[in-house]
Amino acid sequence: MAERSTTYLQERKMLAIFNQKSILLLHMVAFLLGRAGILGTLTPFGIGFYTALCLKNKKYITVAVVTLMGIMTVQGVNGSIPYGITLGAIVLAFNYFLSTRKYRVISVAFISGSIYLVVATTFILINNFYLYDLMMAVFEALVIFVVVYISSFAIPIALQKNHRKILATEEIICVAILMALTLSGVNDVEVLGVSLKNILGILITIIFAYNGGASVGASVGVTLGLITSMSTNGMPPIIIGIFAFSGLLAGIFKDLGKFGSAFGFLLGNTILTFYINGYYEVFIQLKEVLGAFVLFLIIPGSWILQLQKYSSPALGIIHSSRSYGDEMKKRIYEKLSDFSQTFSDLSVTFENMAERVEAFGQDDLSKLIEKMAEGVCRDCGMRRNCWESNFYNTYQGMSDLLVLIDTREQLDSKSLPDQIKKRCVRPKAVIEKMITLYDLSRVNMIWRKRLLEGKELVGEQLKGMANGIQSLAEELNSEIVFDTELEDSIYVELDKAGLSVNRLLVSTNEKGKLEVTIERRPCYGREDCVENYIPVISRAVGYQLSKKNHKCNNPHSHGSCSFTLVEANKYAALTKVARATNEGNLLSGDSYTFMEIKNNEFLVALSDGMGTGEKAHLQSSATIAMLEKMMEAGFRQEMTIKTINSMLMLKSSEEIFSTIDMTTIDLHEGRAEFAKIGSAPGYIKRSDGKVEVINPASLPIGILSDIDVEQNYKNLQDGDFIIMISDGIIEVNKEEGEDWVVKYLKESVTRNPQELADKILHQALQYTGNKPEDDMTVLVTKVWKTRVQ
Repeated sequence: MAERSTTYLQERKMLAIFNQKSILLLHMVAFLLGRAGILGTLTPFGIGFYTALCLKNKKYITVAVVTLMGIMTVQGVNGSIPYGITLGAIVLAFNYFLSTRKYRVISVAFISGSIYLVVATTFILINNFYLYDLMMAVFEALVIFVVVYISSFAIPIALQKNHRKILATEEIICVAILMALTLSGVNDVEVLGVSLKNILGILITIIFAYNGGASVGASVGVTLGLITSMSTNGMPPIIIGIFAFSGLLAGIFKDLGKFGSAFGFLLGNTILTFYINGYYEVFIQLKEVLGAFVLFLIIPGSWILQLQKYSSPALGIIHSSRSYGDEMKKRIYEKLSDFSQTFSDLSVTFENMAERVEAFGQDDLSKLIEKMAEGVCRDCGMRRNCWESNFYNTYQGMSDLLVLIDTREQLDSKSLPDQIKKRCVRPKAVIEKMITLYDLSRVNMIWRKRLLEGKELVGEQLKGMANGIQSLAEELNSEIVFDTELEDSIYVELDKAGLSVNRLLVSTNEKGKLEVTIERRPCYGREDCVENYIPVISRAVGYQLSKKNHKCNNPHSHGSCSFTLVEANKYAALTKVARATNEGNLLSGDSYTFMEIKNNEFLVALSDGMGTGEKAHLQSSATIAMLEKMMEAGFRQEMTIKTINSMLMLKSSEEIFSTIDMTTIDLHEGRAEFAKIGSAPGYIKRSDGKVEVINPASLPIGILSDIDVEQNYKNLQDGDFIIMISDGIIEVNKEEGEDWVVKYLKESVTRNPQELADKILHQALQYTGNKPEDDMTVLVTKVWKTRVQ
């Protein structure tokens, strides 16, 4: 407890020191900006700086006083009166009359510029009126407008309590401009015969070039050169080129260390000095460059690193090995494609094998008759008469006997075919032997059929695996665009909010869908990603994001946690259930599920097993369990239904089949995909009261080995209901049949999905006297637009 108190006191002490340094810095900058001039006699920069400061904190009224003091050192008392009145008006306006929170930066900048323009114009009209003075007043108002906007980016960096580590490019530029303007406030102060302003300007250019590289060095050089040219009487525009070229070389030589950057600036100045015959050495003297050179070399390296955030723009993750990654992606794609082709070939092989296996055919019939003849007619005295003299009639009679065995439960000698009855002397033995052989052949035929179904199932599974692997290969090989500019913006916004990340990756897939992958320290279930990171990143992106799959990846892997953000769904779905079990049964034969699956989809499924009770429950629950697993794994509707059908076909001799009523809702596009296999009709109740019927198109699964899955697509609207019911609901009204459900839905006015489900079930029970004749289940799914659009 004592340690925590000590740590808290240390943090408070450091925060107090930081605040003192920030306040001191603000007052120094305000004083120098008050002194900074342009076009010889204009000093509007301090007013713009103080106005921007009011946007962040109104308590710094002393900054306005210091700004006016700076202006007075240049303009004198009389010349400072318009500026003083303007500062006073701004203090009164934003502290007592106007709320800066209600206005954007551009509005505040316009108000402050307008205040100065009114004050300056009034003084011009009172004194001698000259058009030139009016034009200068308008120019100063525009300068105030611009300085407010620039300072609004730079001031938060000094006032923010959490230590910023990354700055946006526009923030760096604004800091550089504000530093150049502040530097111009030094004016003509000289130390040992050299210009302090030039020494500091050179030093700033070298620091920016050393940390930010050639581009930043040149940009800062242009900024400093431009402001130096505009704020110093008699300074020609060529000074802009000298600073820019010298900053460029300082950035180019930064890889050689501090000495390299300093030497680069010296080399740039020397080259241009010789190029212009030494004329401009008066403005950037060699001893000024050497003075800045010495100061830069003696500045501690730790200070330079602290200043790096002001000179290095935020950079996204640079994939230096992207070509290597592309090659690896290509190899993985080729390997997966080979696997897919192999499984596809195996599927074709199994399908061909299945085609060559026939059921009880002509060859089997001939072999069965031959075995009967060898067993019964071999030692019969009439054998030659039957099988040699009358072979055709005898063979046809045996074939007819097999037909009778297959169609009749009991058979005696009187019911034998005429061809056998007239000649056969052992009719009882023939019947017994033929029945035995037929039963054996029938069992053999059943198992051969099972083998055929098994091979077809294996072929279907291999084909599904081939398609799945190929889809995975296509997904891995898809064109992914990495948006480093957006990464930079997100880095900056996270840094502003005091949130740290180990790694950040922004990508856009071939469908144009944005994905933001973040790796950070684990929060151990506190959901920091939802509460803190998602709002900040959503603001940076420009629209609402949500966590993909609603979970983090590898939360305990190597002490880090990663999660992926995608565009939030435009639609939401909620399913409610009402059900009743057939009287006398504890378990319902209807099973259902609803859940969110991959790719921003919502699954609703209902299965009705054959009959009622425990047997039907086992059938439907097995169907739903397989459906859940396959849909969660990413299989599509058609493949899922065909696989479940194949599994149910591999059943015992008892008939086992179930219906499938499945709806998949795309929560991003607002579209529903229906698949109904032997189920009751489904319904869509639109928000305007209209009702659409979705009819089934095939038999239940588990009956036919090959089924056609007819899919139906419907666009959904805000407030639509999707109603799925079992046949126990449909069949209660014998007179109206299925029409009673449509009629009831049209008359219903409730917008609550649970209430609608309960009312449909209650109405169905009214038709049966509150005694369910079959299992009854109602699923009502409401779809609505979210606020995020």
